[in-house]
Amino acid sequence: MATSSENTVINQIEKINKSNNYHCCVPKCSSNGRYDFNLSFHKFPKDEGIKKNWVVKIRRDVGPNFQISKSTVVCSKHFKKEDYTGWTPLKKRLKKDAVPSIFEWTDDTEPRRILKRTLVTPPGPKSKRQKCETMTSSTEPSTSGEETLTAVPLYVEQEEEISKLKDQLNQKNYECAALESQLKLERFNVNRFSNDDTMIQFYTGFSSYMMFVTFFQCIEPSARNMLSKYYEAGETISLAGRKRSMLLIDEFFMFLCRLRVGLLEQDLSVRFNSTIQTVSRKVVTWANYLYLTLGRIPIYLSREVINANMPQCFKDVYPKTRIIIDCTEIKTQQPSSLVLNSQMYSTYKSACTLKCLLGIAPHGAVTFVSSLFTGCISDVEITRLSGLLDLIEPGDDVMADKGFTIKNLLNEKQATLNIPPFLSSKRQFTQHEIKETEQIAKLRIHIERMNRRIKEYHLFDVPVPLSLLGSANQLWTVACLLSIETVP
Repeated sequence: MATSSENTVINQIEKINKSNNYHCCVPKCSSNGRYDFNLSFHKFPKDEGIKKNWVVKIRRDVGPNFQISKSTVVCSKHFKKEDYTGWTPLKKRLKKDAVPSIFEWTDDTEPRRILKRTLVTPPGPKSKRQKCETMTSSTEPSTSGEETLTAVPLYVEQEEEISKLKDQLNQKNYECAALESQLKLERFNVNRFSNDDTMIQFYTGFSSYMMFVTFFQCIEPSARNMLSKYYEAGETISLAGRKRSMLLIDEFFMFLCRLRVGLLEQDLSVRFNSTIQTVSRKVVTWANYLYLTLGRIPIYLSREVINANMPQCFKDVYPKTRIIIDCTEIKTQQPSSLVLNSQMYSTYKSACTLKCLLGIAPHGAVTFVSSLFTGCISDVEITRLSGLLDLIEPGDDVMADKGFTIKNLLNEKQATLNIPPFLSSKRQFTQHEIKETEQIAKLRIHIERMNRRIKEYHLFDVPVPLSLLGSANQLWTVACLLSIETVP
């Protein structure tokens, strides 16, 4: 039990410390007079020389961030026992020349016993000299009074540990490489389907991956230099100056997914990890590029080529047939303008449409694709405006449906029109007219099949949105021309 006098001294110490709001100014020292009751705090000496020595020792510079005042103190943690002249319960007294010397950045611990250490070099050829410290297994007194250590080589254990760590690292690297390879296979791009021709045909229309790559290699040199307001000139194409986000072949693959399968732009942005705006720009850019590139290919065949590939069914009945023509329509959204709505309305489809004139050779190849016209245009008018008549030569036969009453236009070109006969209200079909109708229907079936083949580009399954009307002609023409290129 503490005596009454001791309790009085302790209470006085606590009272002094509680009223003491001093904080040690030494860096990294958190001593505070409110809480550290067992410490004393010492003001800077008045002697300028000793004061400067204190400032140097505590590593502070007098300036805007540090000023010496009456409340600037250093705690007793930073002084040695020898720095004090005496001690009372209420105060520790420093010597006049005492200087703080114990800090976090100094080592004031007692020196440890120094043991000899032997450097051991492991046997065998090494690229670099290895130094390993040894441990003591037994000690024997030496004549010098120091302990002699028996060298026990540790490089064997260290090499085993290093070997284990290397094996673990190699295993992790292998797992990371396998994971990266798996991610590349799972990423939606053309390489994912390089071994699946069925999926390539589904997404692109090309019969095989090899055919797709061959076609891309033909257009790649010019595709790398295609220009639009979104692209900059140069070997590497960048969107608005930014680095290309996907490979050129994947851009082409994305365009075909939009055209062939009819995938929405939002869906494509998720599949190809891009924005909807970027997908839209790339689709429009590729449509314009392919429209100009494939449009340069002369698809209208000469009379010699037509005769060389004429099927026997045509040779027997219509040997002079040069082209089989028909019109097809694609639906569009209904515009708000009444004038535009009346121009695009088709009485045949009972909807707003765009109309195109197609022509194929007797052996089935597409030889003519017109631009898109509004749905109200007639078959005769679209034939006159499409430019087909400029390609007709004297002696050619043109096969068409009943709606193409263009006999007068072809007579001007000294060409012949073959269409099914019309039924008069006053008589029935003769046996010859029935036979002629059946023959023309059997031969015209090829252009109906071509129309169906082009409609396999499912972008046109739904009404074309008004936002795509500016590129509808390019997209439709590219679909028609690609239907020629993708024939297996």
